[in-house]
Amino acid sequence: MNSTVSLKSRVLLLLLLAITAISCNQSKSDINYSNNMDIKWTKLSTDGLQDNLAKGVSATFATLIKGKLIVGGGANFPDKLGFEGGSKAFYDEILLYDDAVEEWKVIGHLPSPSAYGVSVPLSNGALWIGGNNAEESLNSTYHISLTPKNEVIIKPFVSLPATMDNFAGCSIGDMVFVAGGIVNGQPSNSIYCINTKTDTEWTKLPDFPGIPRVQPVLTSVEQNGALYLYLMGGFFGGNNNLKPAVATYVLRFDASSEEWTKVGEQIDSETKEVFSLVGATAMTFENRYILCLGGVNYDIFLDAITTQYNIGNNTQLTDNEKRDKNLEFSKIYMTQPIDYYKFNSECRVYDTQTGKWSVIDNTADAARAGATLVFDANQFYAIQGELKPGVRSASTFKGEIK
Repeated sequence: MNSTVSLKSRVLLLLLLAITAISCNQSKSDINYSNNMDIKWTKLSTDGLQDNLAKGVSATFATLIKGKLIVGGGANFPDKLGFEGGSKAFYDEILLYDDAVEEWKVIGHLPSPSAYGVSVPLSNGALWIGGNNAEESLNSTYHISLTPKNEVIIKPFVSLPATMDNFAGCSIGDMVFVAGGIVNGQPSNSIYCINTKTDTEWTKLPDFPGIPRVQPVLTSVEQNGALYLYLMGGFFGGNNNLKPAVATYVLRFDASSEEWTKVGEQIDSETKEVFSLVGATAMTFENRYILCLGGVNYDIFLDAITTQYNIGNNTQLTDNEKRDKNLEFSKIYMTQPIDYYKFNSECRVYDTQTGKWSVIDNTADAARAGATLVFDANQFYAIQGELKPGVRSASTFKGEIK
């Protein structure tokens, strides 16, 4: 790929080919429909989930191919939590949900057990990108497709320029973007893109401003012939210079000018309080609205990471004392009932044209962190995830925005 060619040049043709049909809806852009939205929920069966997968996992890879839901990898604590001496397990199974019999079936395996990567749809399948396992963070990328007999095909794709996990990604047509997360072992402000049809390497774009963002969400919107990315959520665990923080600003990236702009803030429309989208999921629909599901509670999560930061940076404590205090904190923090953690049950919609938030539904089914979201138009699947720190759910929900 010629690195001197601007992102704008590579995006223009993509927009014309992939988004013309969407652009026809712009005549309705002056109307705010979010106040009249609702979500119809359907719970999928858990039949077919075997052994430790039946306990639920978080941070899976997933995709919809020709209406078929495919889920791969993921992680959980199958026995004890970490502070109890347990270990996080990673999985390599790739499963397909068979609608006809309402059952999950193993149709393949990842090259290695992994989770905490990014899944993005393409015109001819999907990319499953990065992530990590028990030993290391990954830079691998795989193209996923499905045969007419529902056999999964996994092909290596262009590797990432660095190892990445707990990051965000999105696609529009065959243009893929990834941002934030842990890059080469460090919290990152970076963003990369690749045109999967024409490019032979990933291109680094200008870093986003503010704190690094681990576990953010990234979506795309086309408006008036221009492509914009929206980055929300994420957190920074702190370093020698900065204390921990939870990101609350909505950032927009203009793919033509390659510039970042702060366009909003994560503030509840009724309570006027900031909210977190750490560990949330997000999707664009109607080429205007961004639906955000799940994520941790702002106050409770920030207090937890700040407490651990203060213990780790307390120069008055020995290493053994720090270990003991962290263990004492974990025993209290990790063992509270699910309701204590107040994961987001609100299903929030951000209007990219007005900058306003609306809550279109409120359900405990959405109150998860580390779930995976795949979607097609106004329909989506919210796949498993955490009910509280360390505890997963095996439930997957199909949603339809009405």
